[in-house]
Amino acid sequence: MKASDLLVRCLEQEGVKYIFAVPGEENLDLLESLRTSSITVIIVRHEQAGAFMAATYGRLTGRAGVVLTTLGPGAMNLMTALAYAELGGMPLVAITGQKPIKRAKQGQFQKIDTVNITKPVSKLSRTIEIGEKIPVLVRRAFRAAESERPGVAVLELPEDIAREET
Repeated sequence: MKASDLLVRCLEQEGVKYIFAVPGEENLDLLESLRTSSITVIIVRHEQAGAFMAATYGRLTGRAGVVLTTLGPGAMNLMTALAYAELGGMPLVAITGQKPIKRAKQGQFQKIDTVNITKPVSKLSRTIEIGEKIPVLVRRAFRAAESERPGVAVLELPEDIAREET
């Protein structure tokens, strides 16, 4: 199975019902995997709006809201809403796209160190580097977002990892 399919199964196991998403080239594999899942994808016009919606969902339900974005500038558009959720104790899991990490045809175009930039406004921020680690990382992200004082967890999914067989 593709790593993106495995990620969707893990999200379903966590009870995710909705994902607020901005589609982009780097998250197309994940969006395709979501197409046949039980999760409803709600397309938003701006990443920040999607993250505010996910944070509010988390605040109202006690379960982590999920937002999906593209890489670079798209991921950076999350920052205000991530800070809002983290400071307000709202459970939120953000999944961001990223350029391939093994070999990139476009080099460093629009690549930003999302993981380190989001650390000050999150309880957990990780890159998924190996498809086999998806179940563990997803479980950690939801546990971090929903436990003790709720807050934000960020998972970065590189394009090549999303499409690899696992």
